[in-house]
Amino acid sequence: MKDNNLFDKQLEAELKRKTQLDMDVKQAIWKSIEDELFHSITEHDKNRRGVWVAGISLAAVMLILLFGVMTETGQAMIQNLKDLFIEEKQEQIEMEGQQEELDTHLETNEELRYVIYLDDERYKMDKGGEADRIELKEELPDSYPDVYMEIRREENTTTEEVAADIKETLNNEEMEIVEETRTKNPIEAELIRGRGSKYPEWDTPIYQYYVTDSMNGQVFVIKQAYFLEAAEGHGARFHYMLESFEIVK
Repeated sequence: MKDNNLFDKQLEAELKRKTQLDMDVKQAIWKSIEDELFHSITEHDKNRRGVWVAGISLAAVMLILLFGVMTETGQAMIQNLKDLFIEEKQEQIEMEGQQEELDTHLETNEELRYVIYLDDERYKMDKGGEADRIELKEELPDSYPDVYMEIRREENTTTEEVAADIKETLNNEEMEIVEETRTKNPIEAELIRGRGSKYPEWDTPIYQYYVTDSMNGQVFVIKQAYFLEAAEGHGARFHYMLESFEIVK
């Protein structure tokens, strides 16, 4: 996406700025190490070997902590996700053959450790429960199928197991599985698409699932729900928003 290079540079500059320790903090750390190493030795000269072992151990711990705070990884671990990403971005997207400027706003989930940029002119984020859900701000009439994008994380499982469960769910809901493939666009994941049996009616429901690769027994599942007539509208907008989805380790 067009703002990626600018965003990367801004993130890099912000991390470098925030990883500079205050000189007083550095001096306090080294003073503590020095006191433990040398002050204890003068008072307990007979136990030099034990003191040196204890002192060196303390020094090692302090150096690890210092290194952790000064590196980008260490800094990222103690910051909120909102501190690591710019709050708003403007994207240029193509909708039904026409170029469109899209204003997006950062949404984060600190517990699940992911971020996504939301088209908040048309959609809202409903957080909590078993999943986060991106929904329409203006609800459709009851005669229309559901339209939303849902993000959840499955624990103690694999990509293959989750994909099998999704296919079983689609079959139980009498939806035809029309595509199963590995994709890198909009994210790298296993894609499973199902559609209602009354296709090609305008209101045929479409469910599109993205299942990420398993990391430490955790899998993210993104479900997009819309209907046939909305495929080039809401379906396309969900696609563009999902391009910004990122899991922060």
